[in-house]
Amino acid sequence: MNKLLIFIFFVSNICFSQGVQTIGRSSGLMTPAQMGMSFFEVPIEGSPYINEIFKKGKTIINGKHTSDALMRYDAYRDAIEIKNENDIARTLLRRSNIVADIDGTIYMVREYRETGENKLGYFNPLNEGYVRLLIKPKKIFTQAENPENGYDTFKPAKYQDISMYYMQKGDEPAIETKLSKRKILSFLNDSSEVLKQFIKKNELNMRSESDIIILINFYNTQEMDNKTL
Repeated sequence: MNKLLIFIFFVSNICFSQGVQTIGRSSGLMTPAQMGMSFFEVPIEGSPYINEIFKKGKTIINGKHTSDALMRYDAYRDAIEIKNENDIARTLLRRSNIVADIDGTIYMVREYRETGENKLGYFNPLNEGYVRLLIKPKKIFTQAENPENGYDTFKPAKYQDISMYYMQKGDEPAIETKLSKRKILSFLNDSSEVLKQFIKKNELNMRSESDIIILINFYNTQEMDNKTL
């Protein structure tokens, strides 16, 4: 289990008279015990990694397979770690032309919008084509909280998974979305009867990831057909 090192600093029995009383050794150095400093460890729930175990993976640069290595993804730092031949982990460069395949899960770098800014980050693509549904794997860290009174309970520090869905058109910045009919059709800028009839005919659940992918793939096919006309 991950642990967080906490220290509590207590200062007591400091006397002031005409001057400041000297504390510690004559050398001016004090041990933590002399300073009243106590250290203890508290558990951390969860992990910053999607999977703490390094898995077989490969890097793909400019569409070409370049090397195999053991990899894992740090969802807190948004970074991919690779073990070299000396069993030392290093961080893979985060560039749009570098793709990582970790045990069958693709991690690709895409531009996306967050709090009004364009950023670069790792995404898991769920389909191919002009319009893509993406997952942004992400974890945040929350500090431990001591109870304010006898009725509250101690809340340990933890890594919390807040992964979210994004959609992207071509090379445009990806936009965060929710799995709903209104959100998906709004992103596609299309409320046409063709899509609505397709949803109805195939009894698609617009809160289902797999059903939304079916709709997006149909939309991509329609877009390709329109461009060839």
